[in-house]
Amino acid sequence: MNRKSTDLTDIPLHPQIVHFPIVLITISFFFDLVGTVRDSKHWTDFGAVLLLLAVVFALAALLSGQSAEDLIKPMSEDLHDAVEEHEDLATFTFFYILLLGIARAWMQIKNKLNSWLRWGYVVLAGISFFLILRVGYLGGRLVYIHGAGVQQEAPMPIENE
Repeated sequence: MNRKSTDLTDIPLHPQIVHFPIVLITISFFFDLVGTVRDSKHWTDFGAVLLLLAVVFALAALLSGQSAEDLIKPMSEDLHDAVEEHEDLATFTFFYILLLGIARAWMQIKNKLNSWLRWGYVVLAGISFFLILRVGYLGGRLVYIHGAGVQQEAPMPIENE
């Protein structure tokens, strides 16, 4: 029987990691929004924890995306342009949420989360929510429109013995 095994080192981690920052930023934003509307420290504290996790997973997604890019070479000019657009916005978004996290930590440590600053933070967090959705949209286009990272020939299924 001729079996072809899959080498797991050829499977990029990026598609498995990218969903974490998307979800964490989204939930963090909504927890902060509800916490600000309800004036609830518990909700906003949980939003801060989720933002911290989002920063960590966004870094992992950014780094794994750079290594995944190496697996789809050579690239057409259209695909290269699409990858660069996705990568540039992902990098910008990472630094945006990193700075948002630093500002949030400063406000938390200095006990500066008054009503005005909390609403300003929620607006900035909302921007991060829309940025991460755009990054995800561009990543989806890479796969579904350009076929990036998609195996052209489906592997033969392993037959049961």
